[in-house]
Amino acid sequence: MMQLAQQAQVSVVENICRVSAYVFVSCAQPKRIVRALSRLPGVVKADALLGASEAVLVVERHNFEALQTLLTEVQSTPGVKKISVKLAA
Repeated sequence: MMQLAQQAQVSVVENICRVSAYVFVSCAQPKRIVRALSRLPGVVKADALLGASEAVLVVERHNFEALQTLLTEVQSTPGVKKISVKLAA
């Protein structure tokens, strides 16, 4: 019983330490950008949006510093004009 409680505590701590966000990417070629960005570690999902010069990413990292590093990589990808980030609750 004690081992099960410890596993539950570890699971809760792991979930708390994760930082998830939606990243909206303005770009000229969304499909090309999606292919490039979907390869980055931490990008859970990447989609080009229909009717817009935009893509959306779902990203997840283990802390805010790692998230910032990933966002810097996304922003510096050739073809990316700007990004908008919304943290998930």
